[in-house]
Amino acid sequence: MRASVRLGWRVAAIAAFAATAALAVTLTRGGSEHAALTSAKHVTKQRAVAGAPRCAASRLRISVGIAAGTAPSALRVTRYRLEFTNVSGVTCTLSGYPEVAAYRGDGAQIGNEAGRDTSVAARHIVLAPGASAHAAITASVSRGPCRPVDAAGLRVVPPGQKAASYIRHTLRACSAAGPRAPVFLRVRAVQP
Repeated sequence: MRASVRLGWRVAAIAAFAATAALAVTLTRGGSEHAALTSAKHVTKQRAVAGAPRCAASRLRISVGIAAGTAPSALRVTRYRLEFTNVSGVTCTLSGYPEVAAYRGDGAQIGNEAGRDTSVAARHIVLAPGASAHAAITASVSRGPCRPVDAAGLRVVPPGQKAASYIRHTLRACSAAGPRAPVFLRVRAVQP
């Protein structure tokens, strides 16, 4: 009988430890208090999602749309919204800044690559199948040293990837390139 009582206490101690660990993990992540009462199986599932692979370009549908724009006489500023949709059957993650540049109809880059707009913090985003995240892009095209031209679209490399996607979307771009040429595109970190 003593052996079964000791075994019962050990099982109770292990369960209490697991519940305490789940509570600690949930509270440090800012979750709600009732989430701490979930089973150990659910906690294991959350850890598996947190370890999901980065979203490869081949598993994302990337699209662009105009968010808002203004057109004063000397400077044209247009805001675009770059959407990243997980079209695969598995969960993946995005974190950081996409690489963005304008391109001509033959695929050659126009002007300088986009600079980073650090006005929003980079976040670790978990994308379930079918879910989307976005990055805001601002294009500032002026007359003069910018040498404005029409671009065929945007070349986009998702954060942490090397493969590029070419999104057809006619936009005004600066054809001047190099260290003294203006950086006419600014991109924010991907957001949920």
